[in-house]
Amino acid sequence: MAQETILIVDDEVSVTELFSMMLEMEGYRVQVAHNVKAALQVLERGKPDLMLVDVMMPAASGLELCRRVRSTAGLATLPIIILSAKSQLEEVQEGLGAGANLYLLKPVSKKELVQAVRRVLSS
Repeated sequence: MAQETILIVDDEVSVTELFSMMLEMEGYRVQVAHNVKAALQVLERGKPDLMLVDVMMPAASGLELCRRVRSTAGLATLPIIILSAKSQLEEVQEGLGAGANLYLLKPVSKKELVQAVRRVLSS
């Protein structure tokens, strides 16, 4: 069973609860942050195996978080999956350009989420 730790960064509590449940059912350890500042504090305490990030959050966006992670020694290779309702091609390209390994559109099924997490962790 998987032992990897996944950091979920989303300002919507219901979303983090849903994704946490989906991933914990598959054996993943889950950490949650509801904004970029909290995510950076979690990252200071230790590096997860993968980070799921929402784009639209108050104060700072998930894209800003991706850029900061990519420019931080020790975190630059951290796998990142963006989960967003933003579906325009330019928005997807911006997310990938900010450093995401994968860009998934919300809503996402459990099967799709778990497959994406496994694919990114194994690459």
